[in-house]
Order: sequence, then structure tokens, then C-alpha cells
Amino acid sequence: MLQQSSKVTKVLGAVRALSSSPLTIKSGRGGRSSTNAKTVTIFGATGKMGRYLVNNLGQLGTQMIIPHRCDPVTAQYLKVSSDLGQQHHVYTPDFNDEEQLMECVKYSDVVVNLTGTDRIKLHQSWEDANVTLTHRIARACKKMDVPCFIHMSHINADIDSPSQFLKTKALSEEVVLHELPDAAIIVRASDCYHARDRFTHYLARINSVAKLFEKGRTPLYKKGMDTYKTPVYGPDVFRGITNIISMNDSERERLYQFVGPRTYSLHELLTSITDITFRQYRPVVGRYNFLWNRYLLRSEPYIRHQMISDNVVLGLPGLEDVGITPTHFEDKALFWLRSYRIFWQVWDPVDGQKTNIYGNVMGTGEAM
Repeated sequence: MLQQSSKVTKVLGAVRALSSSPLTIKSGRGGRSSTNAKTVTIFGATGKMGRYLVNNLGQLGTQMIIPHRCDPVTAQYLKVSSDLGQQHHVYTPDFNDEEQLMECVKYSDVVVNLTGTDRIKLHQSWEDANVTLTHRIARACKKMDVPCFIHMSHINADIDSPSQFLKTKALSEEVVLHELPDAAIIVRASDCYHARDRFTHYLARINSVAKLFEKGRTPLYKKGMDTYKTPVYGPDVFRGITNIISMNDSERERLYQFVGPRTYSLHELLTSITDITFRQYRPVVGRYNFLWNRYLLRSEPYIRHQMISDNVVLGLPGLEDVGITPTHFEDKALFWLRSYRIFWQVWDPVDGQKTNIYGNVMGTGEAM
């Protein structure tokens, strides 16, 4: 353990040198090759959405410390987001060691916590993934007197939620506010859609697994009529967090709510998705759907994405308050949902017309 701590200290030597020298003064014209005099530690940067924040901060010339538990080679793709020497990757295999965590946040002006998961593994529980680790990071920030701690949460976080993910996210907010009542900033975002999300891919998948003879039968909770979602574009969320980091502390709010520009019923959202994927869509609901549909057997995605409506609180600051115009779902979803089209419909026909493959028993796409 002592040997690992000494390695962390050695890696952060350059950060210590920069933090105590005039190089931390803002310099340059702006952009990746400039310096904006900020040092940010990002926990969870190697996740599905962390790359967006790293890229945005790299464009501003921010010096970043990125602790990670994965193989160092798998985190190298983040390096291209910043100029040479602006990123410091710290291999921290044991996040239970608070001394390592304190070394990672010691020289930081802002710490961003993106850790957490909605799919637990055999070696961890929901509390370990979403609460315990967040508590350790917040406690390390408290001991090092970090002036700003940004915690990523969910808009439906509720201690009484039937979803274990949302329940533990609510607990994580409580521990952060307990440890850092004056420095904590909570960012609650609705379900994010982007090229690597689990929200739109989940909805497109439960529709696309239907065979041609099933005519688009898609099992939905109450046919999608009682669930309402306000999905938000993932890069918009992290552009908003980047703007929060760039603000003065007096300008920052303590609670933000990032949602999309439009509220959809689940039925409307599936209709928009199937308009992109060129698939038939017919919502069905039945008492035996849980027994035969393998995607519904994964209860956590079903509860989160089909049963729980987004709880939008009016009056909280959102994306517009940090200078971001929310992106509409239909303007971006084509880029990744087109992969769910049947192979001969991946590209639009020249004449712009869809092929009626469901009316052709041979599956050739030719007129009958």
C-alpha cells in the first residue's frame, strides 16, 4: 500500500510543480494549447460519458487529473483531448485507500464525481458502487479543503424509488451534502442519449428483436401511455458542467436540473425511434411478457426506463441558465439508431422512399 501511495505522489509531482509556480496564471489565446489556470480532478472519466467532459475541458486548456482503475492503455484515448502535459493519469486500483484519494484531489480547484453504475457486478453491491465510493471521495475533498465538488446525479433520485440505482443515487446526494455542505454542487440530469447510451439503445433493442412475422410487437408498460420522459443530449450536459467549472463561485448555484427541451410519452419516444430505424411498432402489454421476453427479465432497465416518469421540478436552474441551448432528440439520434435498421435499409434510398419489407414475404425489398 505504501509503495502504491509513493507511485501516486510521484505521478502528481508535475501537478505540484505547476500548482506552486506562475504557470498557473491564465495564458494563451484560449484553446487546447493555452492555460486557463484551473486544475480539475475527474473521477469516472473513463466511463461512457466522461470523454465528453474531458474533451470540453481540454479545449479550454484545463489541467486535469484523471484517477482510474482500468488498464492504463484503455484510458489513453483521453490523452488526445488535451495538449501535451495537461493530463495526468493516475492508476489507482484501490479506491478504498483514502490517502491515494487525498493525493488525487490535493491540488485541485474543482473535483467532478462521475462514478456510479446502473449495472452491478458480482464483486460489488449497489451501495458500494454508488454510495460508498462517493462518500470516500467527498471525505477526501473535505480533508483537503477542495473549494468545489460537482456530483453527477439523476433527476429521479429518490430514497423510496423501486429502482436500486435511483435509491442509491439519492443516498449519494445525502452523503455529499453531509460532508461538503458549502462546496457541493449537485447536477441532476434526466436520461442522457448519445452514441454509447443505454437508454435509446435499450428502447430500440426491445423493438428490433421482434421478428418480421410479429409485425413490430413491442412489450411496454401500459403501452407507454403512463410514462413521460424528458431525455437530454449527453454532450449538452457536460458542456453545462464545463460552464459551471468556468464560473466564479459566487455565480454557481448549488443544485442544477438538466433536462431536454421536450417531454415525450414513452409511446411517442418509441414512435420517434422507429421512424428512424424503419421498423414497425405496435405496443403490447400482457401478464406473460415477463416470462418470455429476455430483455424484460432485466428488471432494473425495465423499472427505470418504462415505469418511472421524469420528475421535473419547476424553478431549478437548467441548461439555459448556464448558457447551453438543449438539443432536440430527432436532430441527433439518427447517427447511432440507424444501426438498428435491417441491413438493406441502412442507407436511405435515392428517391427518399422506405422499402415495404414487411409486405414482401421473400424479404428482397422488391415490389410484390
